[in-house]
Amino acid sequence: MKESRDALVGVVIVAALLLIGFGTLWLQGVSLTGERVDIEAVFERVGQIQPGSDVKLRGVRIGRVRSVEVEPDGELVRLVLRIDGEVTLPEGAVVVLSPESMFGDWQAEIQPPGVYPAQRFSQPREEGTLPGYSLPDISELTAAADDISENLGILTERVGIAFSDETARNIASLIENVEEVTERLSELVSQQATSFTDVTDEVTRATRSIGQAAEDARISFGRIDDLLAREELGETLDDLAVVSANLRELSGEFRETNTEVRQMAARMDTTFASLSRITSELEAGEGTLGRLLQDPTMAAELESTVIELNLLLADIRENPRRYLRLSIF
Repeated sequence: MKESRDALVGVVIVAALLLIGFGTLWLQGVSLTGERVDIEAVFERVGQIQPGSDVKLRGVRIGRVRSVEVEPDGELVRLVLRIDGEVTLPEGAVVVLSPESMFGDWQAEIQPPGVYPAQRFSQPREEGTLPGYSLPDISELTAAADDISENLGILTERVGIAFSDETARNIASLIENVEEVTERLSELVSQQATSFTDVTDEVTRATRSIGQAAEDARISFGRIDDLLAREELGETLDDLAVVSANLRELSGEFRETNTEVRQMAARMDTTFASLSRITSELEAGEGTLGRLLQDPTMAAELESTVIELNLLLADIRENPRRYLRLSIF
C-alpha cells in the first residue's frame, strides 16, 4: 500500500510538472505542432497587455505575446509576438492593443495600414519592427468622461446665467422686430414690383415715341435733300451774303453805342443797390422769396423742381425732335 501511494504521488508530481511546463510553453506561445516565428512591435504605452495575451489577425488567434519590455531609453515599449509561421501578414501591417473583454483581458491585433488613420502610431527605429498603437482603456475613458461631464456642467451653468429671463425677452423682441422688418420688406418688394411695371410701360411708350420721331426725322431729312437739290438754294446763299453785310453794318452801329453802354452801367449800379436791398430783405425772411429761403420744405420742393427742369432741358438738348417737330412744307 505504501509503495502504491508513493507511486501515485510520483505520478501526480510528474503530471503537475508536465502541466506547469506545458502551461508555461502555452503562455509563451510555444507550439509543438507547427513552426512559430517572433515579430516585434513598439508602443508608447501598452495598457493592460501581458505576456500570454492573445495575438489575433482579423479576429482569429494566431499566437501569443511572448514578452513586454521597456526600451533602454524609456521612450518606447517593445512587445515580442510569437505567431504561427504559416500566416502571411498584410503589407505594411500595424499592431493595435485593445481590451479583449470587460474583465481586464487585453489582446494584440495585427491590422492592415489605414484602419485607424486618425491615430498616431509609434514608429520603430529599425526595419522589421511593426508600428504600434494602444487604444485607451476603460479607466482612461472614464477619466475623460468625467472631464467632459465636468466641462458640460460648467457650460450648462454658464448657459443658464447667460440665458436669463431678460435674454429670453430680448430674443422674443428680436424675433418680433425681424417679423416686422420682413413684412415691411415684403410690402416694399410689392411696391417696387408695381413701380417696375409702370416703368416698363413708360419705356414701351418712349420706345414707340422714339420710333415715331425717327420716322419723322427720316421724312424731314428727305425734304431737306429735296430742298438742297433745288435751284433756289443759290438765291438763298446770296441772301445770306446780304444778311452778313447787314450784320457788319450793325457791328459798326454797336461801336457808336458806347456812350449808351456807359449810361447803362450807371443804371446797373442803381440796380445792384436795389439787389442788395432785396438780398437783405430775403435774409430777414421778408417777402415770398424770403419765406422760401427760410422754409426748408419749400426750398426742397423748389430744388426738386429745378432738378426735374434740368433733366427736362437735358432731355430736350439730347432729343429735340421728341419735343419740336420741323415742318418746312
